[in-house]
Amino acid sequence: MNSQDDWFKDWFGQDYLKVYPHRNDEEAAAQIDFVERILPLQTNEKTLDLGCGNGRHALKLARRGFQMIGLDLSPVLLAMAGNTCKKTTCAARFVRADMRYLPFHRAFDSVVSFFTTFGYFETDEENLKTLNSIHRALKPKGRFLQDYLNKNFVLDNLVPRDARSDNDFEIIQERRYNREQERIEKKITLRDKDGKRVYFESVRLYTLGEMTALLRRANLTLNKTFGDFDGRPFDAGSPRLILVGQKEHA
Repeated sequence: MNSQDDWFKDWFGQDYLKVYPHRNDEEAAAQIDFVERILPLQTNEKTLDLGCGNGRHALKLARRGFQMIGLDLSPVLLAMAGNTCKKTTCAARFVRADMRYLPFHRAFDSVVSFFTTFGYFETDEENLKTLNSIHRALKPKGRFLQDYLNKNFVLDNLVPRDARSDNDFEIIQERRYNREQERIEKKITLRDKDGKRVYFESVRLYTLGEMTALLRRANLTLNKTFGDFDGRPFDAGSPRLILVGQKEHA
């Protein structure tokens, strides 16, 4: 295991998919419908799915005719995405890289990011590197959509502990609010026939105001916010904070 600060290097694999089974193809299709309409995406343009995981969004977008590249740090999830792509008529490409250091420059018309692929790192400066990377990867006037958590909603609905079992597979999740560092932290314990594994999650809880300031520092303009993929306006009780904007400068 890496340190808890590097939790994202260990966590995103087969066990991750078992903990989040509701993040499925049906959900991805509904979210893509929203993204197509809001950005909007064009089939002759190139789009990056940042933090693509096992490719559920990138694969569906590619099947709809969009030019897609999916990027993630997890070799396990990327292998799954690639294998699925090979079995279909999918034309997506998948790349392994750290989101802070995207290997692209003015390559994309759009960057999309789903399910809180932000706030993983210890400091604001490290998290800002992700936004700076998005800026570099976008063409002039390129667009972005970032699906992030809503701090108020997370804290109002925080469940300190839950557990579930599925046949011989047991999952225990323990959550806490680290007020000093403004992070939501989770310990995930899994038990099955192969033994016990323990993973961690730790995400910085940025407010809308803080996110707007970070985007401004990265020369990214925030144009719209939504509270979920149903298109409702963002407010304090929204389940999500969806940020939509564009690159300001070349």
